[in-house]
Amino acid sequence: MPPTDGKCVICGYRAPVSSFISAAGNGELLPEYIKLPQVVQQPFYKYLALFRPKSGCTCSDSKIIRLTREMVELVAKGYVAQQGKIDRPCPPSLWAMGMERMMEQAATLTLPMKNHNYLRTIVYQLADQADARQEQAHRQAEVDGTQRVIRQAANPEGMSEIMRKVLAQEQGGDHGAAQKDDI
Repeated sequence: MPPTDGKCVICGYRAPVSSFISAAGNGELLPEYIKLPQVVQQPFYKYLALFRPKSGCTCSDSKIIRLTREMVELVAKGYVAQQGKIDRPCPPSLWAMGMERMMEQAATLTLPMKNHNYLRTIVYQLADQADARQEQAHRQAEVDGTQRVIRQAANPEGMSEIMRKVLAQEQGGDHGAAQKDDI
C-alpha cells in the first residue's frame, strides 16, 4: 500500500505528498522541489504555509515555484550572506532548522511572508553561532595541544632578514640559509 502522508485541505483526499507536488504548477514544481536536499524538503513544505494569503486560499502555483527556486538557490550556495556582514558557512541542516524556528514563531510573524529575508536573518544567526562554536573548539584544541598550529607570514617581504631565516628553518625550508651561527 503506498504511503498516504499528504492530505487535500479542501476535500480531505489522502495520497503521497509527491502526487500533490507533481500535480502543482503543471509539473514544474516537482523538478524544482527535488533539487532541495532531503533535510530541507519537509520543513520547506510546511514553511510554504507562511506565504499563504490571509484569505486562507492556497498560494498560486507560480508563487510556490518562485519560492522553491529561490530556496534551492539559497541552500545550494553553501553559505549564508547578510548585508554588511561576513558570509558564514551554512549547511542545509541550518536552513531546515531556521524554517522550523519560523514555524514555531508563526503566531508572532507578519503574514503572509513576501520573501525569504526573515529566514535568511534567522539562518545567519544560526550559522554565525555555529561558526563561533567551531572557532572556539579549534582554539581550545590549539591550547590543549591536540591541534597543530601552523602559522605562515602573510607578507614575507615585510619581515626582517633574521625573521625570514627563522621561518625558513622552522618550515624545513632552505637548511643551509638559516644556520644558528647566522642568527
